Amino acid sequence: MVAPLHHRHWFMPQDFSRRPLWTPLPQSCPILAIAPNAPTISVGGLPFAPTWFGDTFDAGGLPFHNPESPTSWAQLDEHLDVAIIGGGLSGLATAYSMRDRDFALFDLRPRFGGNAMGESWNRLPYSLGSAYFMVPDEGDELDTLYSDLGVYPLAEIDTGTGFRFEYGGKILDNICANCTPAEIAALQKYRATVEYYANRAYPDIPWTDRATKELVRSLDTQSFHGAVDVACGGTTPPLLAKALQAYCYSSFGVGWDELSAAAGWNFVAAEEFGRIVLPGGNAGLATLFWKDLGSVPIRSNGRPRLRANCIVTNIRMEKEGVSLAWRDRTGATHTLGAKHVVYTGSKHILKHMMPELAQLDPEKFEATHQVPTVAYLVVNVLLTRRVHEQFYDLFAIHDDQFPMNDEAFELDRRITDAVNGTFAVATPHPHGDILTLYWPLPWHTARFTIVYDENHRAYAELAVPQIRRLLEVLGMSDSDVSSIRMTRWGHAMPYARPGAYTGDLCEILRRPISDRVWFANQDNWLLPAVETCLTEARWVADNMPS
Repeated sequence: MVAPLHHRHWFMPQDFSRRPLWTPLPQSCPILAIAPNAPTISVGGLPFAPTWFGDTFDAGGLPFHNPESPTSWAQLDEHLDVAIIGGGLSGLATAYSMRDRDFALFDLRPRFGGNAMGESWNRLPYSLGSAYFMVPDEGDELDTLYSDLGVYPLAEIDTGTGFRFEYGGKILDNICANCTPAEIAALQKYRATVEYYANRAYPDIPWTDRATKELVRSLDTQSFHGAVDVACGGTTPPLLAKALQAYCYSSFGVGWDELSAAAGWNFVAAEEFGRIVLPGGNAGLATLFWKDLGSVPIRSNGRPRLRANCIVTNIRMEKEGVSLAWRDRTGATHTLGAKHVVYTGSKHILKHMMPELAQLDPEKFEATHQVPTVAYLVVNVLLTRRVHEQFYDLFAIHDDQFPMNDEAFELDRRITDAVNGTFAVATPHPHGDILTLYWPLPWHTARFTIVYDENHRAYAELAVPQIRRLLEVLGMSDSDVSSIRMTRWGHAMPYARPGAYTGDLCEILRRPISDRVWFANQDNWLLPAVETCLTEARWVADNMPS
C-alpha cells in the first residue's frame, strides 16, 4: 500500500524561515491525503465536492493562454546540465533515468504526477487520472524498471479474463449471451485476431525494428472500427461493438471510427498480457518515482532538484546550450542556463513556450499542429461501505442507445466505465471503498465545457443519474456516498487518427532540436499509455550526449 508520507530521513534539511519559492518536497507527493469529512454541496441529492480537482488554475489564469511578460536574460541565476519541464510520469521517469546527472525537474502544479496524481481518503489511495499499466515481457527494460522501483510487491495483477459490463441494469460477463450462430462465429474470429496480435505479431508503438514498423503502418491504413469488422468477417456483433466503443472512449478518449487500427490493436492486444494495478492507480507509480528522486541530494547551490509549483514560461536557444525562464510560486521570474532541456508537456503548448520554434525547426512546428487531443473527466465516488461485487473494470454500456459516434456522445454524455479504486489496497478499510469513474469528452469543443466554475455543477447534474444507476447495480444507495470528487484534464489524451503512423510524423515529434532540446511524452507517438511515457524517457536518456 502507498501510505501517506510524513517523516522521511531522505529529505535534505531546508530553511523555512522565509516562504519557499516552490512546494516543499514533503508536500509535493503525487498522492495527497484529504480530510475524512471534506466539505460537500448537494447536487440532485448526492454530495459533491464543490470544485474541480486536478487543475488548480481558474478560467482567467489558464497557463499559456495569455502572452507572458518579456523576460530579462541579462544574467542567468543558475547553471545545470539538464532541465526537465513537466513533472508527470514522463518527466519523473526522465529524471529517474538521469539521477547521475545535474538535473532539475519543474512542474506548474503544487504536486508532481500530472494526470497520474491521486488522493488518499481514510487511508484508501485512489487515482485522479490514469489507473493501470500493462504487464511487460519478463526481463525487458520495463520489467527491470518496475523491479528496481519496487512495483511488484505493492501491485495486484488483473488478468483481464473477468471482463464485466453493465447492461440493462445488470452486471454481465458474457458479451455474446444472446448472439446468433453467425455472431458467435464472428466473435470467435475477433478473439483469434486479438490473440494473433498479442502473441505472434504485436504492433509495438514505438516500434524498434523494421518488421514492426511495417506492421504498424499496414494497420494504420484503416480505422479500428473497419479493422474489427474485417476481423469479425464483415460485421461486428452489436454488443461487442458497443463494448469496444466504450473501451475506445475510455482508453483513448475517442470512438473507434476516429482511431487508427494500429493504436486500437496495440491497446486491445496488450490487455491479454494482464494489467498492473497499484494502490492509488498510476499515482502509485508516480509516487515510487518521486520517493526515489527525493533521495537524490539537493544541488550544490542549495536549490532542490524537484521544483513543484514552478512554471517554465520560456525556452530559448543560445549559442551554446539553452536558457529557461521560470516563475516560482510567489510569481517572481528566474532564469537558468542548461546544456540540455527535456520537454515533457503537451505539444500544443510548445509553440507558446518556445516562440522561435517555427524558425528553429519548421517541420516540428507544423507537426505539433497534427497532435489531436481530447478532454477528459475522472469522477471518484467515496463510499462508506465496501462494494461486494467482484470486478476491477466494469464497463457501463447501459442500453441500446449507447452513443456510437462523437456527435451522439456530445448529446448523450456518458460515463463509460467504473474501476474498483481499492483493487490493489493490501488492507482495505472495513467501512469504505472507492469507485473511480472514467468520463471521456470526445467532441472537438469539449474542453471549453469544463473551464468555468459553473461547468462543474452542470457536469455534476449529468453525473447524478449515472452514478445512481451504477450504485443500484452494485447493491449500494445514496446513503453509502460520502463524497463525489470530479477531476478535469483538459488536454490529457493524444490519439492517433488513421494514417498517423504512415509518414514520418512521430519521428519529427520525437527528434531533438540541435541535440539540446529533447522531447519525452505520449504526444511523440500519439498514444496515451504509461509505457509510451517510460519508453520515451529512456530513449532520451540513452541518446542525450553528456
